[in-house]
Amino acid sequence: MLDTARDGREGIEKLQALHPQVITMDVEMPVMNGLQALDEIMRWKPTPVIILSAVTTEGTQATIKALDYGAFDVVAKPSGNPGGDLQVLTRDLIAKVKGAAQVDPARLSKKGAIGRTAVNSTMSTPQSKGVNPSPISNRMSAQSGENRGSRSSASHPKHPVEIVAIGTSTGGPSALQSVLPQLPANFPVPVIVAQHMPPGFTGPLAQRLNGLCALNVREGIHGEPLKAGTVYVAPAGKQIQVMRRNGQLLLHIGDESPIPTLYHPSVDVMFLSLAKEVGKGALGVVMTGMGNDGLKGMREIKALEGFAIAEAEETCVVYGMPRAIVDAGLADRVVPLNEIGHVIVECV
Repeated sequence: MLDTARDGREGIEKLQALHPQVITMDVEMPVMNGLQALDEIMRWKPTPVIILSAVTTEGTQATIKALDYGAFDVVAKPSGNPGGDLQVLTRDLIAKVKGAAQVDPARLSKKGAIGRTAVNSTMSTPQSKGVNPSPISNRMSAQSGENRGSRSSASHPKHPVEIVAIGTSTGGPSALQSVLPQLPANFPVPVIVAQHMPPGFTGPLAQRLNGLCALNVREGIHGEPLKAGTVYVAPAGKQIQVMRRNGQLLLHIGDESPIPTLYHPSVDVMFLSLAKEVGKGALGVVMTGMGNDGLKGMREIKALEGFAIAEAEETCVVYGMPRAIVDAGLADRVVPLNEIGHVIVECV
């Protein structure tokens, strides 16, 4: 059954009467806007909500907040220019509605709470950029009692970690807000992130993460050298890879892909480049998301004795990408979301 609502308030009323499996919602609506309606939905009756957003400054910022509140995913509205925008919208929306219909709504509520908790806790105790809160060894000694003996402390990398790469999709923005603030300012290696999002949304996501983290977080730029203590988010619509020149790792941002893929950025493409250029010094992390993007690349990393972390099923909005890693026997650690950042620090 399908139905429509003219504004957020009518949408809430129809939610109460019809109990839909999935909701698609604009951010800008009369009477009650999308953020207000979404917040009420997640508090009263958690339901997968897909946000349709314009790629504008106001639209993208509101969308990042909606993902904090527990929205399932985002689809970019057509720009109005001639071309395939409407076809892309149709393809993406159908795929995401089908995926959303299979999700346990309780996980959305939990993920939204995680996102808001991460924001609130970090804002209450801000960390200055470039200031080392404490040495990593001291930080981890406080965590060792919590992690030691749990299933997440089964092994450590055999080789020194040179770079950390995180791949994620649906539920990823909130998951990143939980993980990245756990990394201290003196984190000794660079971090690169491939997050499935429509073009135009990764810049605001990076800005929001930068405000929450001790590390510097920003969109990656083609050709720049990778530095410790910095998180480079792949620009949506492009592929992120690494290349080594004279011993220095550089970012390669572009349209080129060594494999056919629907994703831009693709976690597989990112991981494959790490396998080629870094090998045993790569630490790959796969978090919540639909499908199996990252599986092919992680096989190559593991074949070269790199290290793999997968998010545990109980904290994933969608246990697709991590499941592929776990089911293939590639995961060295399977870790609940709130422990992933601590385990990354421990491994590095």
